[in-house]
Amino acid sequence: EFDHVSTLETEVRERGPFPVQRVIDIAIQLGDALSAVHRAGILHRDVKTQNVMRDGDGRLLLTDFGACELLQGASEPAKSSIGTPLCTAPEVIEGHRATRQSEVYSLGVLLYRLATGRYPVEGRTLEDVRAAHAQGTRVAIGDARPDLPESLADMIARAIHPNRARRFQTAGELRDGFA
Repeated sequence: EFDHVSTLETEVRERGPFPVQRVIDIAIQLGDALSAVHRAGILHRDVKTQNVMRDGDGRLLLTDFGACELLQGASEPAKSSIGTPLCTAPEVIEGHRATRQSEVYSLGVLLYRLATGRYPVEGRTLEDVRAAHAQGTRVAIGDARPDLPESLADMIARAIHPNRARRFQTAGELRDGFA
């Protein structure tokens, strides 16, 4: 099925929303990958469909660590270094330090995009996205794709909950929820 390297973004643009089982398989693979990154003491800080490549054998590779920072001892990131606004947790957009929970949010946005072809919070600029978060303007995953099994919709909704305390606390916890 895959005879060339592609990004998940290219695949979702070319084929539309992914089948349920593919979303689940990707959640497990990327949950494992992001857990490994965190165990290495690193925050990726720009998890998105454009930064996940699929090689010719179908394996997923998390790429582009240009925005990464160390989990321990990193200084407060500048507001300009938030990553991609559509995929960034609301607390990071507001200037708080990135955490494992904010990375779970970004992974949840990636899964939402694969499942629906959309983003849960939309805007053309950082200010648009910030305002959408502040106003609670988001599209529930069940509204964006009503045919998703409720259990899958609930898992993705938990990953992208605006309150980080209500999200999965680690990528491993998210992965285990999908396994």
